[in-house]
Amino acid sequence: MASVPDINLLELITQLADDEDIQHVPVGREEEGVGVCAGAYLGGKRPALLMQNAGLMNSCNGLTTTGLQFGIPILLLVYYAGDMGDNAFHMLGLVTEQVLQGLGIKYAVGRNPSDVKKQIADAMSICQAAKRPVALLLTRDVL
Repeated sequence: MASVPDINLLELITQLADDEDIQHVPVGREEEGVGVCAGAYLGGKRPALLMQNAGLMNSCNGLTTTGLQFGIPILLLVYYAGDMGDNAFHMLGLVTEQVLQGLGIKYAVGRNPSDVKKQIADAMSICQAAKRPVALLLTRDVL
């Protein structure tokens, strides 16, 4: 699991860093995370990248030229800033799903904390089977 520092993801990032079953790799930029995940996949791992939707926008080039072009399955766990009921970064909330659709990246929105564990497993399963990035958008309520 690669992650980019973000105040909204701090609690989750701390839990990842403390989890002995997950190899956590902090990165400075989202595109760097795509590269780390590609390397992890080529090394036999099942990679995931944790970021905010602003970072998703930053990672579009890496996702397109690496993840999609070369069939690298990367689970994208994305904080959905600006979703309904979240007044922060409202413009990002307006374009997030359209960007994923434009890239041809399958996605789901996690709005119910009790459903997220299954949604993560389902997204990872699709990601691995399709050999391409898949996104799970995580709302503030879920985080």
